[in-house]
Amino acid sequence: MSRRQTDIRERLDSFSRICDVPDAAAVSDQVRQALTDRHYLLVARAAEVCAARLLYDLEPSLIAAYNRFLDKAVKKDPQCTAKGAIARALVALDCQDSDFYNAGLSYRQHEPVWGGSVDTAVDLRATCATGLVATPSPRALIALVELLADPEPRARTGAVRAIACTEPLAAEAVLRCKALTGDPEPEVIGECLSALLQVEPDDSPAFVARYLDDADPAIRELAALALGESRLDPGLDLLKARWDREPLKGDAERTLLRAAVLHRSEAAFDWLLSVVAGGDRASAALVVQELAVYRANTRLRDRLGEIVARRADEPLQERFASAWEEGGGSSS
Repeated sequence: MSRRQTDIRERLDSFSRICDVPDAAAVSDQVRQALTDRHYLLVARAAEVCAARLLYDLEPSLIAAYNRFLDKAVKKDPQCTAKGAIARALVALDCQDSDFYNAGLSYRQHEPVWGGSVDTAVDLRATCATGLVATPSPRALIALVELLADPEPRARTGAVRAIACTEPLAAEAVLRCKALTGDPEPEVIGECLSALLQVEPDDSPAFVARYLDDADPAIRELAALALGESRLDPGLDLLKARWDREPLKGDAERTLLRAAVLHRSEAAFDWLLSVVAGGDRASAALVVQELAVYRANTRLRDRLGEIVARRADEPLQERFASAWEEGGGSSS
């Protein structure tokens, strides 16, 4: 480690110790001073303290620090470290400066890497999307729609999550449009489907279920997982209906079982246990393994153990013993 690196590490440690006191006024003074520092790591740490201690009075100091790092940004703030921390702090402090967030949505910071360059401001743009929807800006949704066309998938995913926090009917329309027009990255579509189930839980399950038969296996899986994670009763019904439709079960169908595990309802457990009781060996083994995340649920353990014993399938019994005797897990 170079002397310069040692120096900044010592300064960071010293700053953390200074801020680890109950006196809010003293901490605020130290953080305000740190935000004026030239080193991006110290400013980033100061921004983190602002967020953790909810130092609302330092919002102007945060914005001033952010603006300083816009000049010669690659040199002064590599990886967008300070600016990203500042943006996250402003969101935590419920900053209402829509102009700040709008500027952040279009900010790019291309840094050299082997063979080209990489944009290190992607997460900053996603953070600003989150901040913008919490402001009274009447054109927030318009700005977020533009972010849906960002070249970076993480930024598009951030836009989707932020859009889900806007007016429900408008959000539903935009998210459906994005899902229908597609995206080069399946994860973006998966995020749209999950967001739709939150925004409009009544009408969205049937729409999301269309993607259980998508040509892209990744999107099929993400649609199933979105229905399971939603914990909506219609979502589980649609997963079961898709399972029943295919007599010969393969990997695609078994993804439906993984999705049902995420549903965490008694109805989902009942269905999964019926698969263990009467389904094919591969499907039964998968359910036994996947349900082990609930091994602390003694009632589920007892029910599953009885079914496995009745099935009298030695490999399945061994799978149950192996998966359910390990430590950890959580109850439903």
